[in-house]
Amino acid sequence: MRIALSLFSSLWLAGAAVAGGELPDALTKDPVPDGQFPPGVEELTFESHGARLPGLLYLANGKGPHPTVLLLHGLPGNEKSLDIAQAVRRAGFNAMFFHYRGAWGAEGDYRLTGLADDVGAAVGYLRSHASRYRIDAEKISLLGHSMGGFAALAYGQRASDVACVGAMAPANLGAIAAGIGSGDEASLGFLAYADSLFMLAGFDGEEMRKELTAVPASTLDTRLYAPGLRGKSVFMITGAEDEVLPPASVFDPVVEAFAKDPAIDLEHHTIPGDHSFSQTRIRLTRLVLDWLASDCR
Repeated sequence: MRIALSLFSSLWLAGAAVAGGELPDALTKDPVPDGQFPPGVEELTFESHGARLPGLLYLANGKGPHPTVLLLHGLPGNEKSLDIAQAVRRAGFNAMFFHYRGAWGAEGDYRLTGLADDVGAAVGYLRSHASRYRIDAEKISLLGHSMGGFAALAYGQRASDVACVGAMAPANLGAIAAGIGSGDEASLGFLAYADSLFMLAGFDGEEMRKELTAVPASTLDTRLYAPGLRGKSVFMITGAEDEVLPPASVFDPVVEAFAKDPAIDLEHHTIPGDHSFSQTRIRLTRLVLDWLASDCR
């Protein structure tokens, strides 16, 4: 198990690992385009449970096949982390971004309990189009932010063929569900927030309440996902000033649960930042790149 605690560390830049000299270039330099296989962007559509979902695939430079990172956005997906997509592409990874069912024009209704199924459909699409997009089908990694972090853990713990799972400021949907049931003020705030999300089809606070109370909260509690993550590289990071999902009550208990299982290759960080890491995006990206290069290439 690897444990990395980098909060306010003045030695962070000096101590961050660099793999093959690639990480500084991925943050600061564009690659020299391959004449036959240059970097590019492909618009794509795939299906999940009969609904069409839109996505983008950022193709890495060179013939490949390339390891590929699947980026998962949160609720509703205002922060898309496409700066990270561009950086991982410069580091030699393909990067795919998509919208879940019912989100931002995707067909179907948005359901929190359906996010993991949509992730699975995206992974299946990447594998079935590996030759076309120069993808190494055996090296597909998940990287989610906020509710996307929950989706990464939820799908990762049930998918034996995904070896790398990353979660940035991840939500614990089980804790939110339990809080709604008990009348916790912070959890009830998510219901009010859901009422404002007009970009999510068929979804509001009342639908969220119905959905989360229809299943046992334990099935959505990421603290209980450790058995399914055994043998995988798990990367978790949060911002110390996150007021949306406070680290002490949301992030730390999940890390503590995972750290008790020696079969999980866990790396975790707490760095300065709000829920979107607004003032530490380069530090966040550097740590993501380091993890990917070390464990997921």
